[in-house]
Amino acid sequence: MRWNADMTFSGSTNELSRSGREKSFTVVLMADLDHFKKVNDMYGHLVGDDVLREVARRLLVSVRPYDLVGRFGGEEFLVVLNNCDADSAMDRAEELRQAIAAAPITAASNSISVTMSFGVIASQYWNPASPDEFVRRADAALYAAKDAGRNCCRMATVASCNPPEKS
Repeated sequence: MRWNADMTFSGSTNELSRSGREKSFTVVLMADLDHFKKVNDMYGHLVGDDVLREVARRLLVSVRPYDLVGRFGGEEFLVVLNNCDADSAMDRAEELRQAIAAAPITAASNSISVTMSFGVIASQYWNPASPDEFVRRADAALYAAKDAGRNCCRMATVASCNPPEKS
């Protein structure tokens, strides 16, 4: 994954452009470790860094060679699935979620169980004004997963991407 100087993610720009040209679909997953602050508070930031590295490794070995995985910030990761439609998107997100939760992570002689929540958005149903908007909508779906109790996957919907109107 590449980040531009203005901190926009060029990988999503490239893949969304490609999917439009090739009439294929791109899926973006915004993923966040659940309750990660507790890991840092209980075991320290060095162990937390080890946990993040293992999560990244598990994500990388769980995607296809031409998919993209990158740390988005803090304990958030962005996954770009190329040539993936909405029907497959939730299955893929669920597989990744299970890969993280399947076994505890060993770091500094500690066995640490972690879970991850996923926000999912598929290009076939959305025509965002920009890749950043696409990522924001995936992030909104991630918040829906957090609100649903964490350790789950939620697909971006119009309702999850638009805040309720204030009265």
